Amino acid sequence: RRSHMPPRMAEGTSNETTETHLLEHEWVLWEHAGGANKDPNKWKDNMKAICEFKTVESFWQYFNHLPRPSEVFFDGDCRKKVGPEGKTIEEYSLFKKGIEPEWGDPENVKGGEWFCRQFFESDVLDLYWQNLVMAIVGETIDDSLDDTGNSYVNGVRVVDKGKGYPMFKLEIWVSTRDSELKEQIRERLIQTITDGQPPSRKAHPKFDWKDHSA
Repeated sequence: RRSHMPPRMAEGTSNETTETHLLEHEWVLWEHAGGANKDPNKWKDNMKAICEFKTVESFWQYFNHLPRPSEVFFDGDCRKKVGPEGKTIEEYSLFKKGIEPEWGDPENVKGGEWFCRQFFESDVLDLYWQNLVMAIVGETIDDSLDDTGNSYVNGVRVVDKGKGYPMFKLEIWVSTRDSELKEQIRERLIQTITDGQPPSRKAHPKFDWKDHSA
């Protein structure tokens, strides 16, 4: 397997070197725009793949310019509008290429998700999301392989659940329901996501399990 991600590269890094670091998998970053249309049958209409990458360098190229969740999610007053069209964003998803961020995808329906739904301060929300993204891209949460040689982690999501007050949801989607594998992923998830959190925050986020179904 390829090595884990090297340290973060600064923006504006010199182009004198052409060396790149391949990731274990190719990934697609999705956004889900807000809107008045809440018809669950048309949920996918607001979902858009905004970039894909397969090297560490291209990952940081995109991620460095992506608005942080705290910059677009509901803060108690409003959801911020971004881009020339003034859209709102209700969630970000990062999934392996070929797997869509919906329960009905064949790789998702056979597993489930660990999720945490609660309020986080802005800096904590952004830290947890970045840690989560870096962990799955760098393949540090799950080192088990299925019969096809792939890890069981399919992707992660951060969702704005605020209605009248700020509320957020962090999710990691996996393609297994094996109890031992699930618990191993949960333990590593908590260790990873809290790395670098403020000393004043003693509590760890609590993750619950949910099976997926078609």
